[in-house]
Amino acid sequence: MKVLMESWRQYLREDVFYVSIDKILPTEEVGHGKTHDCPSENCEQQIQDKLQQIQAGNFEPIHVCNQKPVVTARLQGEESYTPAPKSGQDEPFLYVLDGHHRLEAAKRLGIEKIPVRKVQA
Repeated sequence: MKVLMESWRQYLREDVFYVSIDKILPTEEVGHGKTHDCPSENCEQQIQDKLQQIQAGNFEPIHVCNQKPVVTARLQGEESYTPAPKSGQDEPFLYVLDGHHRLEAAKRLGIEKIPVRKVQA
């Protein structure tokens, strides 16, 4: 049933595809790989909300990109900052731009493939 549902959704939203959760990485600069703006109690509540949504069958696609995004505003005050251009080379992983709480909820539920939408970083 789960595989059938995934196949059906692919035809409904062609820009959404399913990827192994092992290929999705939170971005250090914008997500939960390092410090972030989400207070810990609020963060856990958001993850619990996402757990319930996913279990109810409402798993909104996670927005990802195929090149690690860099938040240059965080680095611009540093003397040693020199902006480096992106290589243009696709990396073997997809990086989360929006959906860190959904990713964590999916990991806790043991979901192997998750819906993603690739966007430009």
